[in-house]
Amino acid sequence: MKASDFIYSLQQKGSARLTRPVLFLGEEEYWTVTGINQIKRLLFPNAEEDFNVMVMEIKEVEAPLLGTELATVPFFSAKRLLILKGLEEMKTAQEETLLAALPQLPPGVFLILTARSLDQRKKGAKQLKALVETVYCTPLKSYEAKNWLRQEAKGLGLDLSPAELDLLLAAKGTSLFSLKNELDKIRAYCGQGKKPTSMEEWNTLLGEGMETNIFAMIDGAIEGKTGVALNLLHRLLAAGEPEAKILALLGKEVGRLLQGWSLLQARRGHEIQKELGCHPYVAEKIKKRAAHLSFAQLRRAHQRILAADYRLKTGQTEAGLELYSVVLDLGSYFTAK
Repeated sequence: MKASDFIYSLQQKGSARLTRPVLFLGEEEYWTVTGINQIKRLLFPNAEEDFNVMVMEIKEVEAPLLGTELATVPFFSAKRLLILKGLEEMKTAQEETLLAALPQLPPGVFLILTARSLDQRKKGAKQLKALVETVYCTPLKSYEAKNWLRQEAKGLGLDLSPAELDLLLAAKGTSLFSLKNELDKIRAYCGQGKKPTSMEEWNTLLGEGMETNIFAMIDGAIEGKTGVALNLLHRLLAAGEPEAKILALLGKEVGRLLQGWSLLQARRGHEIQKELGCHPYVAEKIKKRAAHLSFAQLRRAHQRILAADYRLKTGQTEAGLELYSVVLDLGSYFTAK
């Protein structure tokens, strides 16, 4: 089930909706945090009951302790909530303990699991998904993020035009946490129902553009300016930009360079803009870059990005570390003679 639908169902049905353990699966942390907070409010409307909420990182708990926590009944309360984070780092012993405990959780014990990704090829992942309700927390596409942003803005009393919504998305990307922070900042700065009145005021509030940083990071990686690229990548990840989006844009740029290289080899460099459907400035930049690269360099870069995409989707690596590795590798490929 999509995260937005699950959260809506919680609002409609309350705690009666929680009939099975819940797995929040995906990279958009906003949905995971929002869903967990909603469940906590439903189970423990009184703050003093929070002692029956246990939060653990899977990488920090050994299998015996995990088994004990899963078997512990509520303490001075009818309900107990166990939140187990980072299932992508689960080891075999922990997996076996979890799978054995899931069908026999004590009465009143509610379990929430989180994972950015799971290796779907593994038998354990399939067994796990059969025992829980999976809530997919995937990053929104641009048009979906725009609709979400419009609704959130209205909820804050901000009537933003389509052009202003596009400006926010262009500046901050589709990370929902980042966008929500910007809306809160605009409301706090301008007051109830007001918004920036000039482009200068918008630029002051929004600061540097997220999309601009992404393309500057790509430029740095491809031009061999690895230090610049890594610094920009660090800022993008710290701001909540989805790793999958950054990798996809890297892959798109390498793909365009491959197309541009092929057209140059066929003496059709003048058709790059038409074939790629891009702005003349972008076409000229691709033409200049491709002219100084070899097929072997581009093919190697393309294969590296495909390998990273596969590793991320199958949960074989930590997303942030994999991106740093990709940028480092691209820098070495494109500067190699």
